[in-house]
Amino acid sequence: MKYKYRQTFVVGHKPDGKPIRKEIRSNNKKEFDAKVRYYRNLYAKGVQVVGKGFTVEQWAYLWLSKYKKTTVGPSQYRNYETLIRLHICPIIGHMDIRDVKPFHLQDVLDQVGTRSKSSLDKIMGTLRQMFDRAEVDGLIDISPARKLIRPACDTPNKRRALSKTEIQSLLSTAQHHRGGLWVRIMLQCGARRGEAVAVRVEDIDKQKRQLHICHSVEYASSNGGKLKNTKTDNSDRYVPIPDDLFDDLTVYIMKNKIRSGFLFKNANGQNMSETKVRRLWASFIRQWDLDCGAETYRNAIVKHAVDQDITPHYLRHTYATQLYRVGYDLKTAQYLLGHADIRTTANIYSHIKEEDAARAASRIDVKSMWHFDD
Repeated sequence: MKYKYRQTFVVGHKPDGKPIRKEIRSNNKKEFDAKVRYYRNLYAKGVQVVGKGFTVEQWAYLWLSKYKKTTVGPSQYRNYETLIRLHICPIIGHMDIRDVKPFHLQDVLDQVGTRSKSSLDKIMGTLRQMFDRAEVDGLIDISPARKLIRPACDTPNKRRALSKTEIQSLLSTAQHHRGGLWVRIMLQCGARRGEAVAVRVEDIDKQKRQLHICHSVEYASSNGGKLKNTKTDNSDRYVPIPDDLFDDLTVYIMKNKIRSGFLFKNANGQNMSETKVRRLWASFIRQWDLDCGAETYRNAIVKHAVDQDITPHYLRHTYATQLYRVGYDLKTAQYLLGHADIRTTANIYSHIKEEDAARAASRIDVKSMWHFDD
């Protein structure tokens, strides 16, 4: 069949560098011009059209590079890439993007190994963004991700504050463990893990006994980490250093002759690597466990005395709890915690109020409550 309008042009390149050509044919000038514009726009955005269409996997990585690489941080970018590689592509990566239906995406959610609400929400959000963008770019008529249903979730493990006994035993272990000061900065100054790693001698105001939290180490694309500004502008803050911690930091700095730079560092003077941070925390937890009476067999702990779910963020939550219990108002707590949104602080305070109320209720003697002396 002869066509009145025909045009062939390059729409991409194969892995070996050879061009991929697309031929547009039509007898309708308006339709022909629209198709030419469509494919040229795709090529300008970097879309490589192979055959009649391309797969979910091809689109996923294109979407990632074109729409996320320059708009999110390295850590968030890595999270998206992980979700695509581990959860989305193994199930529907081979499919032509135009053939994907809602039940295919529901199948992706149903086959996720975890039943964490947070994990499922992240996968659902990624699917929505991918397919909504594909609709906007004209690759599909309508997004199949509009009304996904989240599968039943497991009850989340809520972070909690350490108890008084846990705080006391942790501080005792911190006195003799090599990572003790790093742990105490998270507990007694409310620093995030990356913020505590980034603390420098210059950040300690000796006159006011304050810690200037102005940097953080982000572990996204390299084990060595990258020093950057704090999470948000609000995260740049001055927090008071308790007297006992200030004195111990002063001794540590003098003993190790640290004139400038990181307090906690690798042998080359750079910030601790991600591997070292993980090992340091694991070592501290183990020592804390042993100090509290954990039972061992051939040097392996067989019965724990310390909650193994505790992570560095529990220490920050404990700091927030202590701020509440000694009477810091919401606005001051927001500043000391470095929260961009006061609602985040308010949610933590509300959670603490609920915990305290439940604890008080559990101590009520119901029998004596309704007993009256004559």
